[in-house]
Amino acid sequence: MGRVKIAKKSTFIDMTAMSDVTVLLLTFFMLTSTFLAKEPTTVITPPSVSTEKVQETNFVQVLVSPEGKVWLTMNNDTSSAWSNEKMRMALLDKVSEIYNESHKNKVSFTPLQKQTFAKLGSFGVPLSQMGEFLDLANQQEGQTKMDKWLSGEDENKNHITGIPISWNSDENNPNEFQMWMKALRQTENDNLAQAIKDGTGVAIKGDQNTSFDIIHMVMDNLQTIRMNKFTFLTALKAEE
Repeated sequence: MGRVKIAKKSTFIDMTAMSDVTVLLLTFFMLTSTFLAKEPTTVITPPSVSTEKVQETNFVQVLVSPEGKVWLTMNNDTSSAWSNEKMRMALLDKVSEIYNESHKNKVSFTPLQKQTFAKLGSFGVPLSQMGEFLDLANQQEGQTKMDKWLSGEDENKNHITGIPISWNSDENNPNEFQMWMKALRQTENDNLAQAIKDGTGVAIKGDQNTSFDIIHMVMDNLQTIRMNKFTFLTALKAEE
């Protein structure tokens, strides 16, 4: 008796539905993810047991390197009324006004320079060099040159990175770091102003190897201009 032949079935699998789901998931994560802004220096924050999270909007980050360099990062509302770009342009105008009150050599910025500043993530060069720094954006490989300046890798030794800061207890004669913080406190964004007043609007991010004297200087600068409430960014301490 002959062997019964079993009919072969097709092994084709329709992957259309799976491809659609993959694209939908990818789109979802792209739209909901928050990308980390590039910072001028790598900072490893000290560990702590605190689980309180820093707010995602309406706060200013003070980035402090182990060498004592200071940069600022603004995170404002996502609304069109108080977007990051609008707030940064207003901040540059305000700090220029404060700076010109006590300096013979005045600073001013063109509309194009203001637009460039509005798109920056972290910033921190002396105000006397800010115009030259912002003009780099219009040159070939401008972003690379700006990044090198901020990170201190610029070949031009005259280019200074970090907002000038020093021990200063005279509120009426602020250094540039205090000028920036005063300008931030005078913001028209009520949400940011209230956050700064409550102490959640200013977050200090220092490396675990930064000496206490440097952090103490930053805190003393803030307290001199009557900004007595602020927070520290830390990493969650692992269980032993």
